Amino acid sequence: MTTLKYSETFYSPQGEGKYVGIPSLWIRFFLCNLQCNGFGQDNPTDPDSWDLPYENIDISDITDVMQLPVFEKGCDSSYTWAKKYRHLITDRTVEECVDELTKLLPTGTFVHTATGQNIDMVFTGGEPMLKNTQPGMVAIIKEFHKRGNMPHRVTVETNGTKPIVPELVELIDQMHLTDEYGGLCDDSGVPVEWYWSVSPKLWSTAGEKTAKAIQPEVVGEYAKVSNRGQLKYVVNGSEESWREVEEYTRWFREAGVDWPVWIMGVGGTVEGLKMTEAMIADEAIQRGYYYTSRVHAHIYGNAIGK
Repeated sequence: MTTLKYSETFYSPQGEGKYVGIPSLWIRFFLCNLQCNGFGQDNPTDPDSWDLPYENIDISDITDVMQLPVFEKGCDSSYTWAKKYRHLITDRTVEECVDELTKLLPTGTFVHTATGQNIDMVFTGGEPMLKNTQPGMVAIIKEFHKRGNMPHRVTVETNGTKPIVPELVELIDQMHLTDEYGGLCDDSGVPVEWYWSVSPKLWSTAGEKTAKAIQPEVVGEYAKVSNRGQLKYVVNGSEESWREVEEYTRWFREAGVDWPVWIMGVGGTVEGLKMTEAMIADEAIQRGYYYTSRVHAHIYGNAIGK
C-alpha cells in the first residue's frame, strides 16, 4: 500500500460513548461494506419507501467534504462511501497523511504541552476495518511511533463485520508491550490502549439485514486481541429495535464480548436527535443500558468535520 484514501481529518472532542469529551484526532477512511439507508426513514425496513438525499443532491460545485450538509435520512456519512463522492477523496502517502494529522494537534503532540493531558487517536469511516484499510491504520501508528509521537489510546469505530488481519493483530500485540520488550508505547513508556467502539447495525433502524450486519464471532476475535471496547447501538425506540438489542447482545456475550452496551437515539442532525433521544434515553436506562447522545452534534450543529 503506497497511499491512504480518506475523506477527512479533523480534531474534535469524542462525541459518543465512554470517552465522550476527550480531545481526539480523527481520520475518516473512505468506503464501507454497509450503507444503512434505513436511518431516519419512516419505515427503515422498506427500501421502496426510502428518501435518500445523498443520491439527489447536486454536487457539481462541491470541491470539499466540508461543503456538504449532514443528511437527515440514510447514513449521515454517506459521503465516505458513495461512489458519487469519490472525487472528494484525499489520496496521500502515509508520511503526508501523518504530516496533516500532526498539524491538527494544538501543540504538535498527543500530550498537550500546557496541560499535560492526553489526546486520543480515532480511526473511523466509512469502515476502517475493511481488509484493504487495516494496513493504513498500521502504517499511521508506525509512522507516529517513528516520529516519537504516540497516543496513549487508539479507538477504532467499526460496524464489527470485518475480520481483523494478521498485520493489525501484530501491531496491537506490540502496543500492549513495554519498551523493555520491544513495545510501541506512548511517550511516557506506557503501553497503548487499543479500544474497539463497535456499532452493530439493527435491521429495524438501519435497514441492514441481520445476516450481514451482525457478526458476533468477528467481534469476538477483536476482543481476543484487545478486550477493551464497547457495543453501541443506534435505536429508533420501536419495540423491535429493543428486541434486536437484547438478542444481539446475547449473541455477542456468547462469543466472548463482555463490553458495556451504550444506546444512542437515531438522528443524523440535531433536529432529528431532539425528536427521539429523551424517550430513548429513559427507556435505555430502565432496561439497564448506558445512554450516549451525539454530543458533537449538539455542540457544533449539523456540521461535517466535527
